[in-house]
Amino acid sequence: MFDQRLLKITLAVLLFHAGLLYLIQSGLGRKLTEAVVAPEIVARIIPLEPPQQAAPEPPKPQPKKEPPPPKEVKVTKPRPEPKPQPKREPLPEPVPDLPPSPAAVEVPPAPPAPPEPPAPPPEPAPPVATGPRSVSIGEIQCSTPQPTYPSQSRRMGETGKTVVRLTTDESGRVVRTAVVSSSGSSRLDQAAMDAVQRMRCKPYMENGRALAITAQQPVNFELN
Repeated sequence: MFDQRLLKITLAVLLFHAGLLYLIQSGLGRKLTEAVVAPEIVARIIPLEPPQQAAPEPPKPQPKKEPPPPKEVKVTKPRPEPKPQPKREPLPEPVPDLPPSPAAVEVPPAPPAPPEPPAPPPEPAPPVATGPRSVSIGEIQCSTPQPTYPSQSRRMGETGKTVVRLTTDESGRVVRTAVVSSSGSSRLDQAAMDAVQRMRCKPYMENGRALAITAQQPVNFELN
């Protein structure tokens, strides 16, 4: 009796283990275990740290660019142009002298042309005035001469007429006097020239231009 009971227990244990092994292999036992024992989940919140920005690297020094070397300029010398050589003209071939034919008629030479008549002589140029123009005393506007009678001539009773040639410049001023006809007394002649020298005249105009002139002025000396 004891052995049968032990055998049954042993068989039951073996069957239990066989079934348990089957459940483990089939995955049913794992599900039962997970259903019975729920895993404990622990969540921990970790604050995120801001990412540290890396410090910017300092700019690398750029190498200095050296200026390019100057370009070589090639100077081309102009080629000398060849001088044109003068063309040589062909020399004329000498023509042989042919004997005159008997039928040739001699032509008399043409008479010489008459000589050209001589050219007429050029007209004489008009005379060029080299000094003041001579005019009459009535063509100029001058004051009347006022001579001073010399006292010695008055005492001696000297009278007469003196003709004085006067010359004026472009402004009408008397610049020269000279006796043309004497009165016979040197004192009266000098008094006449002094009176003409004091005369005032206007410029002599011709074609809108003032000219220097010469004229004759008579001066009378009379005792009353």
